Amino acid sequence: MGNRLFQWFWLGMALLCGGLHAHPFLNNTWQVLVEEKRLVMRTTATLREVSVVQGMPAGGWTNLPVLMNAVSNHAAYVTEHLRVDLNGARLPIECLDFQLLLEDSIEPEDSDKYPDLTHVAYDLECVLPTGAALATAEAAFSHRTLEGRDYAPGIPWDPFYVLLVADGERRSLGQAVLRRGSPAKVRLQTAATPTGTSPAPDKPAGSSRGIPAGSMPALSATETFGSFLRHGLHHVVTGYDHLLFLVALALAAGTWGRLMAIIGVFTVAHSITVTLAALGWVMLPAWFVEPVIAGSIVFVGLQNILSPAHARGRFRLAVAFGFGLIHGMGFAGGLREVISEGPTGSLAVTVLAFCLGVELGHLAVGAPLFGILRALRAPTVDPGPNGSPGAEAAAAPVTGLVRWASLAVAVGGAWYLWLALRAI
Repeated sequence: MGNRLFQWFWLGMALLCGGLHAHPFLNNTWQVLVEEKRLVMRTTATLREVSVVQGMPAGGWTNLPVLMNAVSNHAAYVTEHLRVDLNGARLPIECLDFQLLLEDSIEPEDSDKYPDLTHVAYDLECVLPTGAALATAEAAFSHRTLEGRDYAPGIPWDPFYVLLVADGERRSLGQAVLRRGSPAKVRLQTAATPTGTSPAPDKPAGSSRGIPAGSMPALSATETFGSFLRHGLHHVVTGYDHLLFLVALALAAGTWGRLMAIIGVFTVAHSITVTLAALGWVMLPAWFVEPVIAGSIVFVGLQNILSPAHARGRFRLAVAFGFGLIHGMGFAGGLREVISEGPTGSLAVTVLAFCLGVELGHLAVGAPLFGILRALRAPTVDPGPNGSPGAEAAAAPVTGLVRWASLAVAVGGAWYLWLALRAI
């Protein structure tokens, strides 16, 4: 029964797969240079973000006048939805210029990749208040990008920024990975140039309108590790697809040992595809990844009900591993772009931290959930040598609880699949 269900699943996915957008995961950079009287900033936005906010039709990026009009209009959105607070007071942000950063490796007609791999750079400026003492000033950077706009109903877009703040000598003042609603605070200071000397040629004076490409410091290994550890943890505990999948796995685990084995196998598979994608060795199209992620939720939920014998043991481990590979691809593309385009330090540190954060997220969700399920099950007791009560055996599953909870998970997964297909 388990093998037959597996075959029907892949047949259904083959019929359903169509041209979907990428996972609701958008990466940008935000570079800040602290000068004596202002903050000079450069931020990027993907064409996917521009098209969502500006209502650009699918494939609109192949029409240059339509594209440039949307990119120009998006400047006002950027200045409104990025926020800089100096000692608690919000600073106005002005857009000075913008530039379309074309990706030579792909063509605009490649609608599956082009809007997610092509960015627009916006040069921004914050004029500091007269008399502001930067030596004691603390700036808070935050964003509300795509707030209130969903990838699909109940599935929000998940944009984040790699924030880099430096003084006039390009010395790092602070770095962070900014999620929506999570500000980063940085103590500001300038790098005063000694009297009678001039700035180095590659370090323009205060009249520069933007930040030269490649001029900002990279995140240190420690900062990279901490930021992406939190990012991996956040991805799991706020991920609708992850949560449903983990619930289905925990429902049929039966024992703590089985639960830890399933979570371990799932995380290993997850880590493999994240690593391979970060290296650029493997990439699966979104039209395949998205419906399979949603379909995997339906599959494990139905397997718990229709084939409980295969919901445990080696077959369930194989299912967790196989779908773990696909779940990893759901966000690996975005992570790859962060590593390749944003100065985030070592690739190995980034991938390790992110995967460890994912594992901690799995445990943070799976362990308490399983503990609750176990408490609702009636324990069985093994008799001792003379028929006396012995050690407590594995808790016996309450069939009704597993059945109805698994059905709810399958319905949720089907709803997610329907919403994803409607988003095309």
